[in-house]
Amino acid sequence: MTRLDFIKTRLAAPPHRGPAAAAYAVLWVAAPTALRAAIDPLVSGTTFSAYYPFVLLASLFLDWRFAAAVAVVSAMAGNFLFVEPRFTLLPSTGERFGAFLFMVSAMLVIAVGNALRRTVHELHNAREREAHLNRELQHRVKNTLAVVQGLVTQTFRDTPEAKGSLTKLQGRLKALAKANDLLRDGEWDGCLLPDLAVRALDPFNGNGGISLVGPECCLPQESCVPLVLALHELATNAVKHGALSNERGTVELSWKPCSRGGLILTWIEKGGPAVVPPTHRGLGSKLLRPQLGLQSVALDFMTEGLNAIMTMSDVSLVDTGSSNRNSVSPAAMHSTAIT
Repeated sequence: MTRLDFIKTRLAAPPHRGPAAAAYAVLWVAAPTALRAAIDPLVSGTTFSAYYPFVLLASLFLDWRFAAAVAVVSAMAGNFLFVEPRFTLLPSTGERFGAFLFMVSAMLVIAVGNALRRTVHELHNAREREAHLNRELQHRVKNTLAVVQGLVTQTFRDTPEAKGSLTKLQGRLKALAKANDLLRDGEWDGCLLPDLAVRALDPFNGNGGISLVGPECCLPQESCVPLVLALHELATNAVKHGALSNERGTVELSWKPCSRGGLILTWIEKGGPAVVPPTHRGLGSKLLRPQLGLQSVALDFMTEGLNAIMTMSDVSLVDTGSSNRNSVSPAAMHSTAIT
């Protein structure tokens, strides 16, 4: 936890009260008094300057009553110990006016500090409520996807001719569930590469032929689901018809930043059977087209393998010092096709 995080956490917590607050109040009067006494031979006319920071601390971390007590006792201590003639409380009209100005300033500081603390506390509570609602929503979405998958399975279980379509639909529902998990882990603000690609492609990398090349970066929320589904479609096609259908084929997914916060992702297949362009366009092809979160999608059915180029906007790089190159960990291979 950084110092800023500690301060934010402390401000979000209830203010100190009771014996703990009294102990802090005594400390925050004694500390500036000792400091002022230490520099007394070197300064003049700055009776209350050492007390202001500690009045501010009291306003941020103590109940306002204790903070006001710190201000009052500080005014009395400063006048009694450091105003000529020494050891006389409010010795003159001018000094009484100086103490009055200090009290007015201190009360303004306390008012502002307490307002700041209340604001931080309310924002913290609002974020906690939002996080709770997000977790509840994610749980409901996950349950809904499980129910939908069960209904689909039951509906088409007794229809042999629909088996292929059922397999494709189940794979897409699983990809959607993975995207949902990524959004949950990313607190709904976005998702990370290469994490997203690793999760999406891991089930298809039984032969270890998939490699990832690119810097770590954060994608906007609207790009997470479309990209997961697009990678799922590319991988299922590669397993069934392309480079991942044999042991020699490889797939390289690479990405690099471009101008104005954009990102270019390139999918390159090599070593698979000769590519034959599809004769019709189905749902899988519709997932590989420009949409919200994917600015452009270009497919090139080259003889040596399918190439796909996708672009996104509003992408921010994560500062890790260098690019990453990873292989997706081996897992059971799926065999569903894009049509």
